[in-house]
Amino acid sequence: MIRRAALAAAALALLTGCPAKPPVIRPSPPAARPLPIPLQAPARHDEPALAGIVHVVRRGETLYRIARAYGIDPADLMETNGIADPRNVAVGTELFVPGASAPAEVTPYPGPMPAGPAPAAPTTARPSPAVASAAPAPAAARGPAPGRAEIVAAPPRDADDGPPVVRQGAPSRLGWPLKGVLYGRYGVRAGQRHDGIDVAAPEGTPVLAAADGSVIYAGEQAGYGAVVILRHDGGLVTLYAHNSEVLVKEGARVDRGQPIARVGQTGRTTGPHLHFEVREGTRPRNPLLFLP
Repeated sequence: MIRRAALAAAALALLTGCPAKPPVIRPSPPAARPLPIPLQAPARHDEPALAGIVHVVRRGETLYRIARAYGIDPADLMETNGIADPRNVAVGTELFVPGASAPAEVTPYPGPMPAGPAPAAPTTARPSPAVASAAPAPAAARGPAPGRAEIVAAPPRDADDGPPVVRQGAPSRLGWPLKGVLYGRYGVRAGQRHDGIDVAAPEGTPVLAAADGSVIYAGEQAGYGAVVILRHDGGLVTLYAHNSEVLVKEGARVDRGQPIARVGQTGRTTGPHLHFEVREGTRPRNPLLFLP
């Protein structure tokens, strides 16, 4: 009798239109979108590591010869390692060589090495007038312990050493993406490699396109947060990360100085700032070499 009453009540509920609770359908997560350039999500706030190796300076090696052996510009090697004077490189110093995949054989300077000057603290890279530097760039190259440093002087260069490193008068290919405080530089810092620069600014500050170009990526990426990637003429690529808002869409054309995002603290970061990278193809380059 009780069972018949329960069945009758269920039938009455159906007839009066009491809906049954619909099943919960959860959409599957979207597939990961391929990136136009390879990125590696950082395990901490230090952004993705540079591709390269560490070269330990040996007796008779000069910075020019090391750079030539690895096929890179001596100015890039100096900038990456925070070296202002190529003579201030001691035997045993660890130099990070960006882009290298294996150790190279460096031909030592023929003959005795002349005595070099006393080591000097590396000068910082020249910032834009619109950007204030929060602190001097850390010395990236680690030399031998005090008391046993042996200076590798830059001797008079022979024909194989090429011309001196001079970048004066070179036109700037990019403009600064925002006004703020430059506090994180490209290269090696505190034992970690950093493939861009960090510029602190209030959250919501407009982030500007560094040059005319097209948007090849606009979205979220692990570690980077909300990121915009632009491609420019000549194979140059710029990346803008940790944004609070993205203002452009993929495929759009942008002009130099056009707002493309707003400063934020998305991704792995400790405060509002812009992480800015420059790449030639997929190879990271020092943004300060391209900025005024």
